Amino acid sequence: MRNNAEDVQALQGMRVLVVDDEFLIAIAIEDVLKDAGADIVSAVTLPAALKIATEEPLSAALLDVRLGRETSEEVADTLAARAIPFVFYSGQPLPDSMREKHPGAEVLVKPIRHDAFVQAILRCAGE
Repeated sequence: MRNNAEDVQALQGMRVLVVDDEFLIAIAIEDVLKDAGADIVSAVTLPAALKIATEEPLSAALLDVRLGRETSEEVADTLAARAIPFVFYSGQPLPDSMREKHPGAEVLVKPIRHDAFVQAILRCAGE
């Protein structure tokens, strides 16, 4: 699915982390963000996401809340400590511990229109 016309190149110059353990969903999100001009780095496991969140230069992140039996809470904590903005997305409510730690984080609830990812990244990054 293509982005709306106003989303084309809206993320130009941004490096965005996408964390999702479902390959097809991750690829679809990455395509939308790439179409909007973002440079994408992605992870499908918690250890890989933590490594990227700790070491890589990032502009923003898009975090699936559930990663198999784990959550992206540690990744969010790491990003917050580095002052890197992020957006959660999930088909389930955000766990209370995550909501309490990150009350200002936007949460997108599945199903999500693909252009909503671009707009959410722009909002969280203050663009």
